[in-house]
Amino acid sequence: MTDALLLATHLRALDDAAIESLLRARAVDDDPRLTDLFDVAERLLEPAGIEQALLRLDRPTLLALSAAADIGNEHSLDELSSFIEARSHGEHAVTAAVERLAVAAARGLIVAGERIHPLEAVGDALEALRADGLPSTAELAEHPPTLLSVVDAEPSDALDGLAGERAFTTTAAVGEILTSLLHAPARELGRGGLALPDVKRLSAATGHPLGEVEPLLALADGAELAALDDRSWKATRAGADWLDLSTIDRWRVLAGSWLAQLPPDIHALLASRAHATWGEALRAYVAWWFPAHDSTLDRRVDAAAERAALLGLVARESLSHAGRLLLEGDADAAAERVRATLPSEVSQVYLQDDLTIISPGPLLPRRDARLRLMADVESRSQASTYRFSRASIDRALGAGEDAASIKAFLEDLSLTGMPQPLRYLIDDVAAHHGLLRVRAAHDDAVAGARSSIRSIDDALLDTLTVDQALAPLGLRRAGEGRLVSRFPREMVFGALQDARYPVSAEDENGALVNITRHQLTEPHRTAAPSLTEFIARLRAATAGTPERPDEAWLSRQLDVAVRKRRTVVVTVAMPNGSTQDLTLEPTGIGGGRLRGRDAAADVERTLPLSSITAVRRAER
Repeated sequence: MTDALLLATHLRALDDAAIESLLRARAVDDDPRLTDLFDVAERLLEPAGIEQALLRLDRPTLLALSAAADIGNEHSLDELSSFIEARSHGEHAVTAAVERLAVAAARGLIVAGERIHPLEAVGDALEALRADGLPSTAELAEHPPTLLSVVDAEPSDALDGLAGERAFTTTAAVGEILTSLLHAPARELGRGGLALPDVKRLSAATGHPLGEVEPLLALADGAELAALDDRSWKATRAGADWLDLSTIDRWRVLAGSWLAQLPPDIHALLASRAHATWGEALRAYVAWWFPAHDSTLDRRVDAAAERAALLGLVARESLSHAGRLLLEGDADAAAERVRATLPSEVSQVYLQDDLTIISPGPLLPRRDARLRLMADVESRSQASTYRFSRASIDRALGAGEDAASIKAFLEDLSLTGMPQPLRYLIDDVAAHHGLLRVRAAHDDAVAGARSSIRSIDDALLDTLTVDQALAPLGLRRAGEGRLVSRFPREMVFGALQDARYPVSAEDENGALVNITRHQLTEPHRTAAPSLTEFIARLRAATAGTPERPDEAWLSRQLDVAVRKRRTVVVTVAMPNGSTQDLTLEPTGIGGGRLRGRDAAADVERTLPLSSITAVRRAER
């Protein structure tokens, strides 16, 4: 039987879930050109597809396939084990190869049941890869080089401390990126990557080099805290909620998403190196463990290792205790290890006479978020610095605070009481706040107006009309004490606030309203298309009748055998009720009959299709 016949028969015996898993593993999508399981089998046997599948296989799986291909004919599991054992230096290689045989079968690279059936096309692909440097069967069974098996000592407290420091700085930096995205999205270029002005803005916000901004954003994206929306990166609702979490809970989300997104092969690889060095040693181990791999795998492993280092799972090219525990599946214990290395969060700060605030440690997230409404961050580290200004106080007033609520919050927050200069600043800004009021335009007095600005200070309104920073709003007079714009209230409010004018938003009745300027989006995860209908169509294509349920299937098997000119064994029902097996090389089908050459009898035979009850592979 040809490879296609053998593989199609194997596919037919699988349940729908197993077929779907195999199709996804081999990147076979719903394709109208694939009309039945025989077409799928031929697609799976295309040399390019087999080569791509082999490139992703680990050493034990390749060993199993290589040994089966060397044996050639169908054989038993014991025969395969004995063949490998004779070429290896211990039972470990045999055990590992036998265990991974199921992986190869689940990817359609071998047919393994009661007997093991190697596929010629896979053997040919292995030979082609050997010409490019793939080790032989005996070499695949060798032990790893001693250098790759070196086991490190337990991580030291110093290493854990370095890792914890990196965990803290990364978590804080992701928080700064999300906070920045809440106020202004970051533009994605058409060719990929962030626009340089946004990279610089996010770099300044995080205090990290330009080159680390995109890896940090990738961490946020992986945890669905930020998402790309119409070529702009924005924070998600989950990201806004994440900012309310404690530092350790923020880290737990980032580390958990990193772990969850590791492909199974990369996860297994990294877990196997939990007690060994990473860096160049990890790259060398990848090259040994995946002997057929290409640069794609190197990039995947490097990306996973880079994010592990950002998260404080790796320091000095060794896993921290937290890193080991996380890869072993104990996320709670990993988080406790990290918690022990983090600076303690504080609930109170020092208010200074020069209008600065000194936080002696990371401020509790909810308090930090509220303080940022009324003060600007000047430096962010384990000890952060904030500064009050007229614009920052006005911003808080525009967000719904008033003088009393600001002072009450700061008095509770301060370890040193409320400095008199700060009281004067708050009262003075509050007295002038709302000098400009923006509302939606609900009348038709001015054509095209979508919002209006009211003020009792006409000179201030004149200033707005000549302010070049506000020119895009197209402000124009609409009577005494009023300007109008063709843009909506929220956009005009944001522009005036960014230009540091004392602005408030109001409804149509003149009541002050809180304008939230956060631009949120939702993650856009594309779900893999369902293959249910595709698989049902494949099965239906060879469905027979209640009287002869296998008729269409047998006919299709013979059709493939004719096209491939491969010898098969057909079981024929005789008139006396017995059956007879004939080994034929089919030459044609037509008129309800199969024509083929019987090499054993050296005759041409013609058999009614209705008499054929089974087709199976001929022994080589």
